[in-house]
Amino acid sequence: MRRISSSAARVAAVLFVCAVIGLTGTGAASADTTPATPLPASSVKITRGVVYTDQDGTTLTLDVYAPETPAPGRPGVILIHGGGWGSGKANDLDVEGKLIARAGWVAFSLNYRLADQSEHPWPDELTDVQRATRWISANADDYGVDNQKLAAVGMSAGGHLAVLLGEVGTTVDGLGRPLQDPNPPAQVRAVVAMSPPTDPKGLIAEDTDTPPDCKDNKKCTQFWRLPLVENFMGCVPSACPASYDQASLLVRASKASAPIWFANSTDELIGLPQATMFDAALTKAGVTHHYEQLDGSAHADEYRPRVWNPMMAWLGEELGVAPPPPISFSSRNILLSPVVVVSVVVGLALLIALLAVALRDDEGAM
Repeated sequence: MRRISSSAARVAAVLFVCAVIGLTGTGAASADTTPATPLPASSVKITRGVVYTDQDGTTLTLDVYAPETPAPGRPGVILIHGGGWGSGKANDLDVEGKLIARAGWVAFSLNYRLADQSEHPWPDELTDVQRATRWISANADDYGVDNQKLAAVGMSAGGHLAVLLGEVGTTVDGLGRPLQDPNPPAQVRAVVAMSPPTDPKGLIAEDTDTPPDCKDNKKCTQFWRLPLVENFMGCVPSACPASYDQASLLVRASKASAPIWFANSTDELIGLPQATMFDAALTKAGVTHHYEQLDGSAHADEYRPRVWNPMMAWLGEELGVAPPPPISFSSRNILLSPVVVVSVVVGLALLIALLAVALRDDEGAM
């Protein structure tokens, strides 16, 4: 009987294990941003640059993330990017769009007019979000969406706009003027906001070096020293206090507000008082809401892996649908990763080749 030398077998086994560990190790490095549960490209259909309106000569578009297999009656989620109201684009929320589509829902990620020192101050950004919502509702059937199951999810400044959408609706604009639009009014049934600025006047240092709601928070202070709020509002609080009240999520909170889920870290770009005061205002107004406070300095999508699953479960409950299966953002879920499949195949090939060499050597020695 031919026998493979024990030393050759041991070497082959060690190399096989090293191949698997080495190849899968690269996947663990991105576990904080990319879910370990695979997202097959064939399961998500992305349509970019869909026009939803034209305002002041600016064509505004959105990106659609949908399951590859069409089906009616799916929930629709409106995604609103952040960027201090003055930067950002629809595909900034590419990961969120894919995750939502993989769950069997449909996501619409918006481009909207951005604020700067001379163009598109308040309430243009909200108006664009309102128009997009009306367009999505009117065209819901084309994407297999039930327009009675719409939600909005926003990051940072996009979270501010998402909450305003749930507080103001789409019948009037941020100044209370009737919103003229070819599509009928629509409403969202639930809102999610990750690290939203909730009261703009608390993030502007009009008379001091430190914005009031950034006390003892260096990151918040440095960020909001930029003229982001002034550019968004088109003025400072002392010059237009009524406008600041209109843009305040605290002031807008009422029993008519859509249910809200929001989160904030204890030492991040959005000063913690912004979140705790909003929580108190929602409680006082009797608004159904959930506030998730996280330790640390992570901002908005930076803490996505920590909140995504409970947030989606909450959204499902508010929309009246079953919660989607949880996503694993941990590298412990390596058995489901496509990288591991490749690793195992390569490792097995190496093992077979080494065993064949060892067998040939043993035959030659006989």
